[in-house]
Amino acid sequence: VVLADPRQAGIDSLLRKIYEIYSDFALKNPFYSLEMPIRCELFDQNLKLALEVAEKAGPFGPGS
Repeated sequence: VVLADPRQAGIDSLLRKIYEIYSDFALKNPFYSLEMPIRCELFDQNLKLALEVAEKAGPFGPGS
């Protein structure tokens, strides 16, 4: 679940990035089953980095 202000710039790109990370580290893992918790250190690290980058953009990002 991602909670964001509808006016926040860049939320679409953040959601795409989160899905990209999910598909790279969960869906491409042959041992992962849907509905199973994701237990992968690289997934956690990449997700944390993506969220930190989004936070640095500010609550309304550039162009608002």
